[in-house]
Amino acid sequence: MPDFDHLFVDKRFLSVHPYTTGGGGAGVLARSDINRQQHGNSIRVRFNEALQDFWEGRDEQDFVYLEFTSAIDFELDVDKFDSARKSFRVAYVKKTPFTDSDGNQHIVYKSAIYLDQKAIAGFLNMIEDYLTKYTWQSELAGNPKPQYNTLVSNIEDIQAATLRSFWQEGEDDFPPIDQEVWWEVWLDNGGLENVIDYLTVALEPYDIQIGIQWLHFPEHSVGLVKGTAEQLSVSLLYTNRLAELRKPRETAEFFTGLERADQNDWVDDLRQRVDNLTEGSTISVCLLDTGVNRGHPLLADLVPEHNLDTIIPEAGRNDSGNGTTGHGTPMAGLMLYGDLTDAFDSQDRIRVYHHFESVKLISPGNAHNPQNYGYVTQEAMDRAEIINFDHKRVYCLAVTSDTVEHGGGPTSWSAAVDQHAFGSVELPNDARLTMVSSGNLTAEQLQNYPQSNRETSIHEPAQAFNAITVGSYTQKDRIDLDQYPGTSPLAQRGAMAPSNSTAIGWDNKWPRKPDIVMEGGNYAEQHGALLEPDSLFLLSTAKGSVLNRWITTFGDTSGATALASRLAARLYYRYPELRPETLRALIVHSAEWTPQMIGIAHAKIGDLPPAERIEILKQVGYGVPNLNRASNSAENALTLIAESQLKPFKWGDSRVKTDEFHLYQLPWPTDALWELGATTVRLKITLSYFIEPNPGNKRYVEPNNYASHGLRFKMISPTESPDAFMGRVSEAMKDNEYVAEGKETGWQLGAQCRDKGSVHKDIWEGTAADLAMRNAIAIHPVGGWWKTRKKLKRYENTVRYSLVVSIEAPDVGVDIYNPVAQLIETFVPVEITT
Repeated sequence: MPDFDHLFVDKRFLSVHPYTTGGGGAGVLARSDINRQQHGNSIRVRFNEALQDFWEGRDEQDFVYLEFTSAIDFELDVDKFDSARKSFRVAYVKKTPFTDSDGNQHIVYKSAIYLDQKAIAGFLNMIEDYLTKYTWQSELAGNPKPQYNTLVSNIEDIQAATLRSFWQEGEDDFPPIDQEVWWEVWLDNGGLENVIDYLTVALEPYDIQIGIQWLHFPEHSVGLVKGTAEQLSVSLLYTNRLAELRKPRETAEFFTGLERADQNDWVDDLRQRVDNLTEGSTISVCLLDTGVNRGHPLLADLVPEHNLDTIIPEAGRNDSGNGTTGHGTPMAGLMLYGDLTDAFDSQDRIRVYHHFESVKLISPGNAHNPQNYGYVTQEAMDRAEIINFDHKRVYCLAVTSDTVEHGGGPTSWSAAVDQHAFGSVELPNDARLTMVSSGNLTAEQLQNYPQSNRETSIHEPAQAFNAITVGSYTQKDRIDLDQYPGTSPLAQRGAMAPSNSTAIGWDNKWPRKPDIVMEGGNYAEQHGALLEPDSLFLLSTAKGSVLNRWITTFGDTSGATALASRLAARLYYRYPELRPETLRALIVHSAEWTPQMIGIAHAKIGDLPPAERIEILKQVGYGVPNLNRASNSAENALTLIAESQLKPFKWGDSRVKTDEFHLYQLPWPTDALWELGATTVRLKITLSYFIEPNPGNKRYVEPNNYASHGLRFKMISPTESPDAFMGRVSEAMKDNEYVAEGKETGWQLGAQCRDKGSVHKDIWEGTAADLAMRNAIAIHPVGGWWKTRKKLKRYENTVRYSLVVSIEAPDVGVDIYNPVAQLIETFVPVEITT
């Protein structure tokens, strides 16, 4: 059956409508079991004591940092502090769960607040108003409530903030008081023109070293300083912009596997079969890694000298990865050729369509100060865009760190990846497609497969919302039992690879990661010992330090990410005008789970309970992508693509509100589906968009406080009228006669599983007749910091998104593709009214 291009749905099939929801949350609840007078007076005393504690031993200071602690299970109403006025500033909010002696779960909140002299007087006035006044609304309702009730009533204690108060890592990780170390410093950057100049004045008198690499986010600038806790306690603590302290990141070690014997004949034969078709191509794949040795005979013709760069000039541009195999060079081989085992086995021509670029990001053999890895990752991306300024590219990052227990929440590095992927509102075409390795298990952890995989978190920065996080699975299970008697593969063919880290331990509020998995090789077990037979690994190009050793085994999540980057580049070459968000959607959309991933006993993932579905997503994501499915439609397999932009929020009634939703009336093979009748067909929907990150703990870390916005999709049910569907989507579309007519059923994942992160996919299976009338899909916004941080005025922004919808039917001679192609060619839109 011939392959067809996917079909594109333009604005003729789209209408825009107002979007409102059915009311907001309850807000912060105030304690009611306290004596108002005693409590207010106590808080006033603790406040004044805390002021004196912070200023003790200091010359006259015009501001103070205080740490407010909540009553157990009552939230601090920090919105009362955090206004556009700079008198008050919320530095961070921490949310600390604990278990009491009876086994009950509780939460305590802590927040550091900056107060200048005006704010100090202002807070004392708040306490006085709490003690003496009621809100006019509550008095009008006949149920008087004190002014500032949700703020003052919920405060249990106030103390002078210390340097340790700003520490966002585990308590045991706080450095000894006199140990000189590097610190990751987060500063409030509102109105701050030059971070280094600002810090130089405060820190240089104390011999504190200031790093030159600083990241800039909407509300924070993040960089490194070197000093002792004692030095910072008398300097940095008394600057008026301190927000958070964290420890700098260290990069993980890389597994590069065993070397093969010399295979010059293979190399020479393959080199003769390569068709270099990059001339005229504007698609590049850019590796951010340890550098590349382009002198390798399989790379020399495909990697020109000017396509190599470095952010570490003293380390050069060649591969400085471990041993004779390297790391960047075998990554390059996989990104250009795929698994060399397959290339050597075949006598087919090897066509290379995309350019290869390398920017050296790390040099493991060189001792250096800790890097601001978010900054240098962005710098490396920017350098690539200078190499070939007119190219579109896929970035590949297999440098990760497992030194921080992030639990799925953002860090400066993951936020930097998100920031560069998003681009900017002003320049949306600067969005970037980024593939990030999920990170590997250690050799010790491998032997406890798969339990260790469940217990080992995906590494930083792979928790980034906007990246395609790549894990590993394996199809490699063949072992030479003559050479390795009594040996068996650790992982079953088609299952998660032993190297694969997971998100099982993450809070369910964060994105499901990885997004996809690719071949990462396998390991073997022999009488309790771990073995590494060459047959269980990928084959790639070695850096060639030892004469003529051109081939090496390679794998794990690094190898998987290289293969995923190659797939993405080939897809980009096929559709060079697509947005990065769309390419991500197509890759995720094409992914499928193997039977081993969902369990042989289950025909589909929807047969599993919701908790088990989530676990699968947190181990192998949406499964294994397929280039043919991502690239091609067929007569019985139709894929529709829509790219648009939506305005999620607006200003009205003195607050930020949701603004609009999009309704698609898709061109649909209705007659063909009716003809198929009771035949089972399969529908897939994938929604992809990039968020603007706003990291930092001004609010305790939640997705809505980090991501600028969210989007969700809904689909009309078989028994639902268009008016009823729009009323179900948006309260604004309901009239006085609205009656609910149906709800969505039959999704394999469901909203609970799919609606996390910034790419959402689901699958529906049912009869063709049921699908025949389901061509209406709505895209609507959900909250984010563009809505909650109104003083930053992002509520007038629009956001891009990509929607991919596919229908798959059995190959029984019924064409569902060409009727839709004809509809798109001739369609005249009909206005929708309600």
